[in-house]
Formats: sequence, structure tokens, C-alpha cells
Amino acid sequence: MSFLRHTLSTFATQVILIVIGMATGIITARVLGPQLKGQAALLTMITQLLFMAGSMGLGSAFSFFIAKKRYGDRQILSAALGGALLFGMVSVACFYVTYPMHATVWSGISSTLIFYTALLAILSIYTNYLTRIVVGYGRIYSMNIASLVYYTVNFLGTVILVMILQYGLAGVIGSLWMASLANMLVFLIVLKDNIRPVWFWGRGLIRESLSYGIKSHALLLINFLNNRIDMLLIKHFVDDTAVGYYSLAVGMAELMWLVPDATVASLFSGVARSEASDRSLITLRTVRWSLIFLVILALAGILFGRLFIGLLYGQEFLPAFLPFLGLLPGICLFPLFKLLTIDLAARGYPGYGTVASAVALVTNVTANILLIPRFGIVGAAVATSVSCSCMAVVSLLFFLKETPYQLRDIFVIGCEERIFIASNIRRTKEKIRASFSRFLKNYNSRP
Repeated sequence: MSFLRHTLSTFATQVILIVIGMATGIITARVLGPQLKGQAALLTMITQLLFMAGSMGLGSAFSFFIAKKRYGDRQILSAALGGALLFGMVSVACFYVTYPMHATVWSGISSTLIFYTALLAILSIYTNYLTRIVVGYGRIYSMNIASLVYYTVNFLGTVILVMILQYGLAGVIGSLWMASLANMLVFLIVLKDNIRPVWFWGRGLIRESLSYGIKSHALLLINFLNNRIDMLLIKHFVDDTAVGYYSLAVGMAELMWLVPDATVASLFSGVARSEASDRSLITLRTVRWSLIFLVILALAGILFGRLFIGLLYGQEFLPAFLPFLGLLPGICLFPLFKLLTIDLAARGYPGYGTVASAVALVTNVTANILLIPRFGIVGAAVATSVSCSCMAVVSLLFFLKETPYQLRDIFVIGCEERIFIASNIRRTKEKIRASFSRFLKNYNSRP
């Protein structure tokens, strides 16, 4: 029931985040327009790229060690701060050392904004480490609060800096800084009892963190390139405006992922702590219902997506609808990869996800190079869907290899689960009926 409560709590949080995230995106798109929105997407990609390159996957290692109680809490928290500063500064330095090689990607964007966006990566790395540590403790509610704070502060910052003060791209980056600082503050308050520094972390912690983390780090980096290489290629083959349209399509599609993401943190914590017999059952249910929900959302997107874009973002963003449709198959299948590889990583096998992502990355780059020059942003969307399908298939094969389950066990709702669902629906109805009866009784007893 703890997993169920955590998942329901996180699901409710993600519903709120979808609303806040959409409102933020709508304001940004309407104020900036397609071209500046494309530049904003490229700017935020700098932070994401440096975060992925510099995090070294240590967040996953810290979460795993906290859940297993393998090292002291203060040791891990001190290592998180030191690792974020070290690897963050190295990644920023590498970005500027190699800048002449990729300067054309950021052409037309202020060098000052590029600097502050790159610097934000250090804060992002540290916040990610804190997030994973909180997940390792099983404090899912605290993680939900931190997410709400981040999205809310980002929304308010966007309203003030972008819409009211008309700071444009500078307002977008400023609101991200405000949100990241607020997010970090929440985690530091949650972990205040354990944040006193320990200056000697121990060779075992450093060695095992890097050994575990590098495998996860490769997965994160490859996944990022798999999800964002298309925007860089669109900028290369087309222009900033095309990036703006495509980034809107991607943003709309990825909002759908917030629902299965609601189960990811609980899944990692639950699998790491549970007995072997419970692990696959949790994963199978999570995968199955994530797929069902996403297919329903995809059908709604097909029917109402064009109307949705026109009403909320404006008629000038209607070219984003076709790439949005092209992304839907991959969006529906991606959680199959994500949830299964999280299950495997929680068992101590993060390398499987890396292999699946590497295969998909090669497929994605090849498909993008072939399709973007001919079909533009629609070709990029199709390439992404093909890539996500590859990841799903490869990760599914690895999962079936490590468990006694078959395909029908993953995709078919079994008798036990139908009974579980029916009993929960029945209990929910009884609780609603009892609550309504108490309300009527209290209402009728009033003088």
C-alpha cells in the first residue's frame, strides 16, 4: 500500500505540474513567438547537455546506496556537494574549450545568456543529486513538494519576467534560475539533519559511486542525445523557427510522460527495498497501466491536438501539429523502456539500459540525417518514434531474459489484477457512500 499511496500522491502532483507546465509554455510561446521560442529551446539545451555530461550518473548511485544503507548519510550528502561542484565546473569548462566547434548552433543568441545558462548546469547537477537522495530515503512526498515548488516558481518567474517585464530570453533564463534555487532550498530543508559536511568520504564510496554511476551516466547521456539530437540537426538543416515549432511539439508530447513518471520514483525505491518476488509484479503493473493511459492520451491528441494548439498557443504555432502526431508512437512506447530499465537498474544492472539507448541513438541519428532534409520537422518526429520503438524492444528483451515472464504477462491484465482493481473500486465506492451518508446526517442534524 505504501507504493500505491506514493504513486497516487505523485500522480496527483503530476496532474498539477501538467497544468502549471502548460501555462508556463503557453505564456512563453505567445510572448516570444516561434523564432525566439526556438532560441529558448536551444538555450535550455545547453543546461541539459552540460548536466547530462557532468552528472556522471552519481545521483543513481547515491539513491541506491541510501536505499541499501550501504554508506553513512552525511558521507553521501557531502560527496553529492563535492561531486556537483567538481563535475559541474569541468563540464562548463569543456563547453567553452570546445565552443569554436559548435558555435554555429548558438548563433544569434547573446553570449551572456549562454554563460548563465551553462552555469545553471552546476546547480542542476547538485539538485539532481539531492533529488535522488530523497528518493533513496523513500520520501516521495518531499520530492513531490519540491517539484511543485520548482514548477510554481518557474511559472511565476515567467509571468513576471517574460510577460509583464518583457525581458524575453533573459526572462526565461532568470525564471529557470529562480526555480532551481527554490527547488534546491526545499531539498536542503528536508535533509537539514544530515547536511553537516564530512570531509573524508572513504575510498569505497568514491570507487563504488563512480563504478555504478558511470553505467547510469552513459545511459543518461545517450538518452539525452537520443531525445535532443533532432533539435540540433533541425537547427543545422533548417532554422530557429523550425526549432520553435518542433520544441512545442516535443513539449506537448513529453507532458504525456508526466503520468508514467509519477510511478518512476516510487518504482525505484520500492524495487530496491522489496523482496525478489515483488519486483516484477510492481514493474509489470506499472508498465501495463502506463501504456494504456498513454494510448488514451494519444487518441485524444490526434482528435483535439490541432484545436488545442490553435486555441492555447496561437495560430502561428499550427505547424507544430504534424510533428506532434509523428512523435506519438514513440511517446507511447518510451515508458516501456524507461520503467523496465529502472527496474533493472534497481537490481544492480544499469548497463542494460545503456545498450538499448546506444542502439536507439545510432538509429535516431541515421534516421534524422535521412529524413530532416526531405521532410523537415515531421521527419525528425518520425525518426524519434523509430528510435523510441527500438529502445522499447531491446529493453523488453533484456527484461524477459532476467525474469520468468512472457509477453502476455506484460500486456494482458491477469485475473489477480482484475480482482485487485475491482476490490479497490468497491472500497472506493463504499468510502464515498459512507462519506456522503455522514454529510447528510450532519446536514440534517443541524438546527
